[in-house]
Amino acid sequence: MDQIYHDKQNVTIEPCLAEGTALLKVSLDKKREKIFRIDIDQGQVLWNSKKSGKINIENIKEIRVGDAIRGYKDPFKISADIEPRWFTIIYVDSGKYKTLHLIAPTLELFNIWVDNLKKLHLHRVDMIGGLDQLRKRDSLWLNRYWKQADKDGKSKLGYDDVVNLCYDLNIYMSKALLKTKFNEADVNKNGSLDFTDFQQFVKLIKKRDELDKLFNSLAKERGNILTLQEFKGFLVGIQKCTLNEEEYDNLYHKFCDKDLKGMNLEGFSGFLMSSDNTIFSSEHAKVYQDMSQPLSHYFIDSSHNTYLLGNQLAGKSSVEGYIRAIREGARCVEIDCWDGPDGPVVFHGYTLTTKIKFQDVISSIRTQAFKSSPYPLIISLEVHCSIEQQNQMASILLDTLGDCLVTKFLSENETELPSPENLSYKIILKGLDTITDASDVETSKEKKAEAKKFAKALSDLIVYCASVKFEGFDRDYKYYQLFSFNERASIELLKKKSDKDALIQHNTNHLTRIYPWGFRVNSSNYEPHHQWIAGNQLVALNSQIFDRGMQISQAMFSVNGGCGYVLKPERLCNPKISNKNPPAQTLTIEIISAQQLPKTKDSSKREIVDPFVEVELLIPGAEATKKRTRTISDNGFNPTWNETFKFTLNCEEINLVFLRFVVWDKDFINSNDFIASYCILISRLQFGYRYVPLNDVTGELCPFASLFIRSSLE
Repeated sequence: MDQIYHDKQNVTIEPCLAEGTALLKVSLDKKREKIFRIDIDQGQVLWNSKKSGKINIENIKEIRVGDAIRGYKDPFKISADIEPRWFTIIYVDSGKYKTLHLIAPTLELFNIWVDNLKKLHLHRVDMIGGLDQLRKRDSLWLNRYWKQADKDGKSKLGYDDVVNLCYDLNIYMSKALLKTKFNEADVNKNGSLDFTDFQQFVKLIKKRDELDKLFNSLAKERGNILTLQEFKGFLVGIQKCTLNEEEYDNLYHKFCDKDLKGMNLEGFSGFLMSSDNTIFSSEHAKVYQDMSQPLSHYFIDSSHNTYLLGNQLAGKSSVEGYIRAIREGARCVEIDCWDGPDGPVVFHGYTLTTKIKFQDVISSIRTQAFKSSPYPLIISLEVHCSIEQQNQMASILLDTLGDCLVTKFLSENETELPSPENLSYKIILKGLDTITDASDVETSKEKKAEAKKFAKALSDLIVYCASVKFEGFDRDYKYYQLFSFNERASIELLKKKSDKDALIQHNTNHLTRIYPWGFRVNSSNYEPHHQWIAGNQLVALNSQIFDRGMQISQAMFSVNGGCGYVLKPERLCNPKISNKNPPAQTLTIEIISAQQLPKTKDSSKREIVDPFVEVELLIPGAEATKKRTRTISDNGFNPTWNETFKFTLNCEEINLVFLRFVVWDKDFINSNDFIASYCILISRLQFGYRYVPLNDVTGELCPFASLFIRSSLE
């Protein structure tokens, strides 16, 4: 019987994939046969290449086969006999999305590759992607760096190998200290480290004095053991847990040393890193809110100029923009439609952005629409097409979306918008008029007049999101009508309290869309919490850049299962509720340490980061409050700060206040370099000692990095 290869978590793959198989690697200009294999310990797909020649499996975003490769048929001239054996891997490398197109020689090998990749990917994402998998990630981290350092495959590392490894790990220590640690780990005095020695070496350099100090402050009764009562006191008094007695007992014994019959330092450290102690409650990672209220009672994850992958003037248009946005939770996407030579096309008008077919966009949306959420998807149409091509648009929408498309009211007696629950698995079209829908692009009078001509076949498909021009709050708008403001117009409106109150009241029964100012040509974003405070639901952002605005949005829509709909605070659904500010509270944040920070994008191999942490309190209607730690020189591996900051919370809606951590690399000559960040709603922050996961400049999780903090609110 063939050997089945498995990783340390007992996930198996077929032996032929570990040994390597021939696959045809395809690009637009050439096809070349290469040997591809999977290294299950490192979690990588590998092949010979002058470039990187590897994909970290946790960086795979999608494995496309069948209908999902339809968009490649024409440019790659995929024949009918090749199509069943073709698979495409979409992955992220150095912050950029990339594709790997492969053809298996047989259908059997195709199935082996696709089935094993999907299985391994699901396991890897579970281990890497969760907030609750730090211990498993540590094991993966150890194996990956061992394999990378053991270049000759002799299963041992010499002193020079360890020196180079320390640079890779962002560790700086004197040669004398490094030699001491090396000799201490080299128990057999061979002048080299095997894997067991390497584990000991890592344990020595990862020693956490701050954890020793915390444990010793708690374990008073037995010294080296934390008793059940001491552990429970820690959970109740510091972590602010509210469990029952049985749950406390079970949690304690889950991390106890069976031989010692108690919780030692290792067990306590394991608890702090576990899924039982995340900064973001696992309860909020599933749909837990009431989804039966009108659409107007929810903030809705919304994307602006979804088709663009780059800047607003010369960026590439692609269906990939829709695939990514929907997969990441967007429930409102935007399409700018223009006349094309062979039917309607999508691009940013009067710019140099590239064009894609309207049909391809709608087909892609139909395929992706409900993969991440069952709740309704809104397509925001900006129509600049002739009547003839508008009719083509209507046909494409009806033929491609079929029964998913809402073409009539759910009930003849409706007086308010339906709920997300009632519109599950439905697609809603928004707006037609580029004038009343406040287009980003200034157009001539002739163009505006032309844009007012609508094909009945298309306008008949607009049901619950009919765009109208804002004509003041004294007009009686229908419940299914909405208007749009650019960010500057909205901010101007919100300056006057009576207008802000009127908008809040309007938004209890109607939808309002906010979109970026047209001069944000680099695809940057405004900060959405300043718009949510007025009850605006469709606050559209550019997803091309993971800036502060996008991070705030990600933090908001990570709650409620990431379904793209978050119930507005009660006062914004019913303004009659008192809006008096609650008593002022003090938020205390202690930045204790960081673990395994990545190097900055442009740093050299032997350059070690000099990190500091900035903590931001983000309150609607106010400037960000920032506080920062001192800089730690030459240590991205385990820098320790032990610095405490206090913030005063005195605002009208604490459910819209965010906390953001940003880790920077101090540059003593130029501007500081961004390392990683994390943003969370204050109302979803779990207090006490917690690990903070970190995202890189593109929003991808830094799988081995974290901050260790303590927080409280009083």
